[in-house]
Amino acid sequence: MICLYGFMGYMNDPHIPFLRIFDRLRDFPGAFKLLTRSLFLVAGLLLLFNIRVRAMAIVLGLTIIVVILASKPVFRNHLFICGCFFFLAGLTNKNQDPWLLYLQLSIVYIGAVINKLLQLDWWNGEFMHYWLATARENLFYISVAKALPEMAFAKFLSWSSMLIEFTIALLILNKKTHKIAVWLILIFHSLLYTMTMHRFGHFYEDIVIGLLMFINWPKEALLIQIDERRFPLLKKGISAVDFNRNIIWSHDPMEQTNWFEIQTAGKKESNWSGLRRFLIYSTNFYIVLFGLDFFVRFLFNGFTMDVIHLTTTWIVVLFFLPMLWNRTASKNIKAIA
Repeated sequence: MICLYGFMGYMNDPHIPFLRIFDRLRDFPGAFKLLTRSLFLVAGLLLLFNIRVRAMAIVLGLTIIVVILASKPVFRNHLFICGCFFFLAGLTNKNQDPWLLYLQLSIVYIGAVINKLLQLDWWNGEFMHYWLATARENLFYISVAKALPEMAFAKFLSWSSMLIEFTIALLILNKKTHKIAVWLILIFHSLLYTMTMHRFGHFYEDIVIGLLMFINWPKEALLIQIDERRFPLLKKGISAVDFNRNIIWSHDPMEQTNWFEIQTAGKKESNWSGLRRFLIYSTNFYIVLFGLDFFVRFLFNGFTMDVIHLTTTWIVVLFFLPMLWNRTASKNIKAIA
């Protein structure tokens, strides 16, 4: 994602650095640019092919952060967040929950709240009103704001944003509320994107990709069964994208009402619930979504691109939304050898 957004083009010699020490590198024209680009490419390729994963994640993260520190014009919140994601992922113990990443994401939202609390324009709604009514000329906001008392809608959006971000920050710090935090983040940012037609650079993508840290990835293969008589193409499609070879096809008799079953970690889910669970555990599903997003961006721009992106986003969100409250009784089964 960082490459497709053109980060390589930003990696040049220091220019108005945050730290004066980088000014000394101007005596060696091209050296900093060559070094950082080389580290970024090598670490990225090795990480892509699962070679020295943690070490390469640390190198990638530090390279991004150093490039930002060396040039103030390069600084973007979303870029710095990506650098921290890589760096902290590299420091994470694979046998424990990634609490460093949880903490970072919580700090992102706490920082956003503090930034708003210290500005009077967020309390009286002036910032929100100017941004949506004047800067963005958002028709939805303008029409609703006119129907309500002056600045009422702007204040509601400002205060609710601060409350939601603060709530998210707290929910992330408690493992028992991670599921609620994930859904609150998805819905909050999707609503924000819907209202503003703006992703704030690639902040939206950063956050959505970052939510993968909350998934309890299964350590064993997925035992899957499909009613091939009714859905002959479904099995072929799943087999075609099973690059990781983490699926075991079951041939046991299925219940007559079922057309899809998945068993993992001693639990069994069927039909739409099972299909959702399979997609959540499929890395290739996320790659397809990511590729589709950039394919649309490549073909279209402006309003058409946003409409397609938003339509796709809400289809996916609404498809998985039942997982928020669905506690289908899972059947305990014997351990799969």
